[in-house]
Order: sequence, then structure tokens, then C-alpha cells
Amino acid sequence: MVLLAVGLTSAGIIAKHKNLTEFTRDDFDLLLFLLGRDARLILLPNTVSEAANLLRHHRGPERKAIMETYARLITANREYYIASTVVTARKEYYRLGIADAAILQCGAPDREILTADAGLYIAAMQLGMHATNFNHKREEFGLV
Repeated sequence: MVLLAVGLTSAGIIAKHKNLTEFTRDDFDLLLFLLGRDARLILLPNTVSEAANLLRHHRGPERKAIMETYARLITANREYYIASTVVTARKEYYRLGIADAAILQCGAPDREILTADAGLYIAAMQLGMHATNFNHKREEFGLV
């Protein structure tokens, strides 16, 4: 979400954003390709909050533009609520934290998890979910 919101604001900001130091404009282009034309994102309050905190780690007028883009992304997609009591009952919660456990909780056969987080990816695969490790795709496309 962080790479998506910053890149949609301006791909030139990616190289300057504190939380995107390992990513490039080419990675953003790959992300758009993987998401496809009519991507429908599944948002969770946990992940929306976590991404918002990471997005705010940028100074100046660009931060306002990034947050405006992020607000539009949120508005354009559906947000699901999963009670924290449900999420903390998952065994993965202790290892991955509340946001990643919430992502796993909303997994379904018709949904795919796209992540650069190895722990989340492995957990999803172990549960038989559809998951893609963004870093594997970066390697496949020669970006790392």
C-alpha cells in the first residue's frame, strides 16, 4: 500500500520516501502490472492504519499529496472489519502481529495476498491461500 500510494502520487517520490528505500520506480511499475487494470483492493482497518503511519514518514508538501492519494485509494476500495478478538485468537498473531493475522483471517479462495513480507507470505502458503511474494516477482523480472 505504501509503494502504491506514493507511486500513484508521483513515482519520483519513491526514491525519497523513508519507508521505500529498497524500492524503485520500476518496482512501482511491476506492482501496477501485478495488480492489473481494475484492481480491487481489500482493506482492513489494521492495514490501513499501519500504511498511513508509514506514509506519513515524509516531509513537506509531498506528504499532503501522498495522504490525499491514499485517501482516494481508501475511498475507491472496500474496507472489511475483523474484530481484534477474532484476529488475536489466531496462532499466527503471536508471530506475525495483528495486521498480518487480520490479512490471513480474511483470506479466501478468490482473493490473493500480495506482500513483500516473507513471514506473511510463508504463513499464507502454509494455509493453502493464494499468495504472491512481491520480492520473488522483483527477482523474476530482474529488478533485484
